Amino acid sequence: MKKIFVTSLSILIFSCLKADIVQYNTKNTDPATFASGQQLPVATRSYTNFCNPNGWGRKGCEFLAKYDGTFWADTENYYSDFSDIQFLNDVYFISLFNIKNDVSYCRGWRTGENSSDGKKWKIKITKDGWDVLWFDYDYYGTSDNIEYTITYKYEVIDSLLHFSNTEGQEFIFHPSDKNYSKDTVDTGEIIELTGCMFF
Repeated sequence: MKKIFVTSLSILIFSCLKADIVQYNTKNTDPATFASGQQLPVATRSYTNFCNPNGWGRKGCEFLAKYDGTFWADTENYYSDFSDIQFLNDVYFISLFNIKNDVSYCRGWRTGENSSDGKKWKIKITKDGWDVLWFDYDYYGTSDNIEYTITYKYEVIDSLLHFSNTEGQEFIFHPSDKNYSKDTVDTGEIIELTGCMFF
């Protein structure tokens, strides 16, 4: 009698533990990919793929983690507004250098709200992949309403940085080994704007 009771109790407990498992086709089964390239198959990508260089999300920035500290130069249009670029996996995620003979400018951008000389703009990263970085630039000027929006796209193809934006501009940047210290920049004056990263 005691054996029958124990056996019945065991069967009852095991039957209660059994559950119907239903898998839906809409579940996101993409593995989470870290900046190092390591994949975590137990977590879905949507919970880990976010990029905010200003705060805790900077480790989720795949492009910025891979190209942290890299410099790029537009060798064909060196004296354009986009002559030199540096990416950083930091608060200011991009520094733009306009190196000219008389006066050179340097400024940095960060996600969220930026301002300079009473003008305001906001930046939001919209696509962040291993070799792709897109962000939206909302320009407010001196008002509280968006005057215009530009989407900036950076993509590394065959070790070259391809730049384009919704304004129709396109440039190709080459990797640069310049150190961009103030002492080595051959210019009459350097104007450093917010977020400028000279070494």
